[in-house]
Amino acid sequence: MTVELADYLIGLDKQIVKDGKLLDSYLIDITYPMNFRLMLSSPDDLEQNLMIDVKESAKSALRINLHHQDDNSQNGLLRVDYNSRHKNPEGVIDTLPTSFHPFAGCWLDDYAGHIHYVVDGYKPLAWAIPLENDEFPVKELRGREDYAATLQAFFDKINVKTTITFNIQMRIV
Repeated sequence: MTVELADYLIGLDKQIVKDGKLLDSYLIDITYPMNFRLMLSSPDDLEQNLMIDVKESAKSALRINLHHQDDNSQNGLLRVDYNSRHKNPEGVIDTLPTSFHPFAGCWLDDYAGHIHYVVDGYKPLAWAIPLENDEFPVKELRGREDYAATLQAFFDKINVKTTITFNIQMRIV
C-alpha cells in the first residue's frame, strides 16, 4: 500500500453497498457494543472493494477502520482509535511527514485518541498521531452521545456520499 493509492481510495466518492445495490441512505443503530461492517463502492471506480469496520470494546475503546480489499489481502487505509494503545515505529525515514517526527517510538496512551495513516516505507497504518495534532474534528469521546458525530466525521473524511441517519439508543439505569 502506498500513500498515493491510499489517498486516491480515500478521496473517491463512496456509497454503502447492500445486497449488491448502492444505497442513497442508511440507518445505523448506536447500541452497545457497536460492532458492524459496511461495504463500500465508488461509482467512479467499481473495481475497488472497500469496507468500514467499527468495533467497540468493553473498555470503552472505539476503533473505526477503512480497509481496501483485494483478492488476497486487506490493507488499512485510515483508522481512528479512541481510548486505546499504540506505539509508533522507532525508525524515521525520509518518507515520514515532519509532523510525525515528534511521535517516533512513542506510545500514544496519554492522548484521548489517535489517527493512523499510511506512510510509504512502513507497514500500512503503523504510524499514528494524536487527534489533537490532526484536523479530524472529534478529538475525544466524552460518552456514547459523541458516537454519531464521530462516525459522521469519519464518513465525511473518507467521502461517503450515502446519507447516514443514526438511531441512538439510550440506556436507562
